Amino acid sequence: MTRAASLAVPVLVLPALVLSLAVVLAVARPHPDWLAATVRVAPLVVFVGGSVLGFFLRRGRFVLGLVVLAMADRALAHFSGRAVFDLAALLLPLNLGALVWLGEASLLTVRGGARLGIPLLQAGLVALLQRPELAGLAASLERPLVTTNLGAWTALPQLALAAFGAALCLILARFLTDRRPFSAGAAWALVASFLALDGASVNGLATLYFVTAGLLLVIGAAWGPPRVVGLDDVTGLPTSFALNKALLRLPRHYALARVEIDEFATFREHHGADAARRMLRLIAEALTKVGGRGHPFYCGAYTFAVVFRRTSAQAASHHLDVVRHVVERSTLDVRVPQRPPAGQPGRVGTVERTVAATISIGVAQPQGRRADPHEVLRAADLALDRAKQGGQNRVSA
Repeated sequence: MTRAASLAVPVLVLPALVLSLAVVLAVARPHPDWLAATVRVAPLVVFVGGSVLGFFLRRGRFVLGLVVLAMADRALAHFSGRAVFDLAALLLPLNLGALVWLGEASLLTVRGGARLGIPLLQAGLVALLQRPELAGLAASLERPLVTTNLGAWTALPQLALAAFGAALCLILARFLTDRRPFSAGAAWALVASFLALDGASVNGLATLYFVTAGLLLVIGAAWGPPRVVGLDDVTGLPTSFALNKALLRLPRHYALARVEIDEFATFREHHGADAARRMLRLIAEALTKVGGRGHPFYCGAYTFAVVFRRTSAQAASHHLDVVRHVVERSTLDVRVPQRPPAGQPGRVGTVERTVAATISIGVAQPQGRRADPHEVLRAADLALDRAKQGGQNRVSA
């Protein structure tokens, strides 16, 4: 069975069945007592149980998705104002659309914890919008974008409809880029969220669809590639130990890449250890978004490796060159210590700098059916040496 065929059930068929079942439950009301009780406990099982599982599996995006859905559900349940509905309908799709473009990170890290603060800030904004003096801002959420009256078709304001359209484009673009089940699950969750908001006026209907959206995220996360427990604390990437295990499970056709940060020792000396760590995280984040289903690993110091399954070296080089351009254009604002001139008294101060870095990349693929993956990785190291000797900031295959 091909990879595309193996993903057809979790990505297309199973979510469609789950969403269809939710529609049937929404139409077939009232529910029997046993089914009504099941629906009542479903939010606890899906949102809380799924979040706990996501924490243990270090799937930060999955947990964030469940948190966003749960907060939207609770906002509609506890606040009856139109302003809350309009703001939830605007923020929810934008959150889901942005979620699929984030690199994976454990919420137990500083970077992951900061991401969790974003929906919490949004919850504060929802509560703040209840104040009478902000009635003008709340009314602006209802302002039509076009003169066409869509009230007969949907309860959502036009601004929210535009947000759903933009989010759908973002998620579909991500799915076409990475072909990963989580992106597909987010697309189905977006559809279920639209149904939840569109039917929010019916008691209990929104919760049913929000729980369904959570289940669709669960399906996408469950069929995604497994997360490695042993992650590097700075970059959040799997380490060399995980790379060695991955090299034992390669298909016949694959490509391996070695990535190094150019002049990293000089960068660290001039800008300090904190700036060096931040640059490592920036480049690791860029590598997590590489196309071609590439999986990055951190190999220590300033070196990374990327594994491409069922991908040629030429295609992998193209995907990595995109990452190289992204890194080349990226900058960091850092504070570095500045000592007073020699012989002059004074305290050590700090100066702000905008810094950047580049990467060099070597790519190789097996030349025969029995090629040793470690030999292929060494060939990628040789290609990396050619890239550095050729002037750095380039890809050599």
